[in-house]
Amino acid sequence: MNQGKRLLFYIVLNILVSACTTLAVLWLWDRPHQVIATFLPAAAQNSLEPAVLPSSTPSLSSLPAPTRPAAGAPTSPPATPSLAAAGAAQIVIDNIFGIGDLKDEYVLIKSTGDGELDLTGWRLDDGNGNVYKFPSITLFKGGAVQVHTAAGINSVVDLYWGRDAAVWQEGKIVTLADSQGNVRATYRIP
Repeated sequence: MNQGKRLLFYIVLNILVSACTTLAVLWLWDRPHQVIATFLPAAAQNSLEPAVLPSSTPSLSSLPAPTRPAAGAPTSPPATPSLAAAGAAQIVIDNIFGIGDLKDEYVLIKSTGDGELDLTGWRLDDGNGNVYKFPSITLFKGGAVQVHTAAGINSVVDLYWGRDAAVWQEGKIVTLADSQGNVRATYRIP
């Protein structure tokens, strides 16, 4: 009987350790993926397509160039009072991953500060005429979204450009502008 109790003890201990480990892994996984974003209702989402502008369309590269940030440094251009009130929502291009590899290439954009940002109609520009136009999406405080270069199905954390070739290159300045054309963030690819 003593051996049966000992076996039962180890089985219960194994269950508890497994449950705690699973919860810890889920908690760690969820931390960087906590995004609060809203899209239009499902019926309206089907009509949203990321836009690839033809090369004849003026790009954001015609705007005055912001000061060149250090390689890999997310920056925000000098804010005008109308764009950055104290405590207002801000946005940064946090990083670009998988540069040059279509299946792994994406831009990580994060909301900072307080409030929410409606990204509908905002544009992500590589300075060479490649422009991604955001569908209807709102980022809340602390939210983030990944803009993948490849094709895919949009979700609240992942947007897909639908390109058939990688876009981002080392040394390029990536620009994020709002729907009025105001530059809201830049990032120099290391």
